[in-house]
This record gives sequence, C-alpha cells and structure tokens, in this order.
Amino acid sequence: MKVPIQLAWWLAIASPMFEASSAFYEGQTLVVLVFESESQYFRDLGEQAPSSLQLISCVYNSCESLHDEVCRRVVAVVGQPHDISVLQRECFSRLQLVQSSSYMHAQLTDVPPHLTVATYQPDWHHVYGVEPIAEFILAAVFQWNYGLQAKAAQFAKCAWGSDAPSKCPAVSTMTRHNTLMGQTLGVLGYGNIGSSVARRASALGMRVIATRRHGPFSPLPPGLHWLSDDNDKLLKEADFVVTTVPGSVAGIINKTSLGLMRASAVLIPVSAPHADFDALYEALLRREIGGAVLDVWPHGCWHFPDMACGPPYGAEAEPYATKPIQSLDNVLPLPGMAMRDNRFWVESATWVASNLEALLRGSPLRGIVRNGTNSTTTMWL
Repeated sequence: MKVPIQLAWWLAIASPMFEASSAFYEGQTLVVLVFESESQYFRDLGEQAPSSLQLISCVYNSCESLHDEVCRRVVAVVGQPHDISVLQRECFSRLQLVQSSSYMHAQLTDVPPHLTVATYQPDWHHVYGVEPIAEFILAAVFQWNYGLQAKAAQFAKCAWGSDAPSKCPAVSTMTRHNTLMGQTLGVLGYGNIGSSVARRASALGMRVIATRRHGPFSPLPPGLHWLSDDNDKLLKEADFVVTTVPGSVAGIINKTSLGLMRASAVLIPVSAPHADFDALYEALLRREIGGAVLDVWPHGCWHFPDMACGPPYGAEAEPYATKPIQSLDNVLPLPGMAMRDNRFWVESATWVASNLEALLRGSPLRGIVRNGTNSTTTMWL
C-alpha cells in the first residue's frame, strides 16, 4: 500500500524503518527527494511516479535532518536544492540522478561527477511554448498600461472609511492610463515567438512593427505595419520593444540601442543575453527609457541554463547583483514566468515521473545534460 505522500517527509525522519511500498532493492525501499515546495507538483509527481518509490518532500531545507538510513536509500533528487552541497553527503551511496523539474539545471561543477544530470525539455518550438510566451508578453504590456493591482489598492485605501473620500487623489489621477490601441509594439527578431506576439498585439489594435536579419520583407505578414532589417528605426518608433532574437544573440540592447529608444518606451527581453544589464540599469536610473519588464536574468539562481542557487547565498545567487535594478520603480522584476504556466508544470511532473521509471528499469533517460561517471543499467523493478 502506498502511503499518502503528504506523510512521507515526517515518517522518513521520525521512523527510519518506514517502508512506503512493497518493492525493495536489497530489502530496502528506494527514495526520491523532491525539492519542489509547491504541494500540487508533489501530488502530480506522486500520482505518476512508480509506486515502488518513496517520495519525500524536501521543502525549506527540511532534508538536512534526513536520517542516514533513509539517505542511503536515495536514488534520485528532483528539483533544485537551495543548498546544493546536500549532494555531497557521504550517505548518498546509491544516488544516481539529479533531475531538474524545469529546463534549467544546477551548475555542473556543483554536482558530483558520478551523478547524472537531466532536465525537463519540452518541445517549446512545436508543441507548447511559443504561444504562452507570446501571451505573457501581452500580459506584461497590459500590466504596464493598466497597473490594476496598484489602482485597486489606492482606491480601496481612500474610498472607504469615516473620512472617505477626502484622502482620494483627483479622479483623473486614479483613473488615467494608456491603452494598447494606437500604441506601437516593436518586435526585434521576427520569428516563431515574434510572429505570435505580433498576431496578438495587432488583434488588440496595436501598431506592430518588426525586424529580422534577412528577408524576404514582402509581402508583408498579416498584422504588421512594416517589416525590415532596420533595428534603429524600430527602436526609435516603438512604445514597447520586445526582443525575440535567438538567445545566442548577446548585447543587442546596449548603451547605443538604449539611447535610440523613446523616453517613454518599455523593454521586454525574452532572453537575458539580449540586454547589457549594466547599461540597462543606467538608462532606467536616469529615466532615459520608460521602464523594463524583466522576466529573464543573467546571474545566480535564475540564470539559464545553469543555476547557482547557493551556497554561497546572497550576491552569488541573486538574479543580477551588480546594481539594485530590482528596486527601481520603473522596473517590473519577475521570476521567469513566461512559458512556465500550469500546463508546463503538469507536463513536467509527467516527464520527471517517466524518467524515474526509466531509472529503475535501467532504460535510457530523457533530457540528459551530463551522464554520470558511474551510470548503471541495473534493473531495480
């Protein structure tokens, strides 16, 4: 009988001899440590993972006190430990797989070489990924123009109470906002993502302009006002600049290009290498551009593809540590939301569960970043 997964963490520590299933390796239940704090992900994984495994939730470093007897039965780690040094514990004698729940993974230098490292690798170009990224970009544009949560907080604070509405600002202050209709959205890098963004923005009444490196530039794709290879022209005209060039293109947003943007323009990069963050910080600080929605980061625990989440903590693990860009009032800092929606995490759990099954059977794993030096094909089931 499989024990409810919400009890697994407490039982593993309080009762070292607890057995979660009837399948054993050398008479012992095999264990997977799950470093995903969201209970829904843990449930989804628990419903699909092999019943021969005991899943233990390791939220907020709770597995630091894991009993050595349980530790010796761990064969896989799922997710990103906030203390990556946990993988160095000598009792992890059977640990073979460090499985990321996302498309990012721990820095390989932080993972002992005998361990295999794998990620969840969705086919975002063809199956699912381009459309939610495009939707996220439009959500960012809506948020920037409307700021509904801030407007609601301001209204709720002043419009109720014994002195209401004496402390409310003028109605024009509380209600004024821009609309997408008539604004210009510039897509710098018109490809799969760019065309999806352009289609949505045009349907909402935005004037959409776009660039790409090579033609043909005509006939003009539906929804575009113009398409060319003139990035400078795009930067000068756009109210929102969205960079959708390949992630390998570095520094396309730099001091020079920022200087071409309108003083009210907002930058939305879809990949961190696109932007020189030092130059971006200075432009934002000096109000040379209107703002930035930053959902991608060049450093630390939010760096793609390899993360450094600590230890050491603090600056080494921060998304961008050089300047306090997150504290600027014209920046919307976000934790990598584009594409990682509910469907992403549901399908991640399915992918990870299939890899755990493959590990037990000695079958090929998917999404391998690095093979461990002592990989085995032992049949555990």
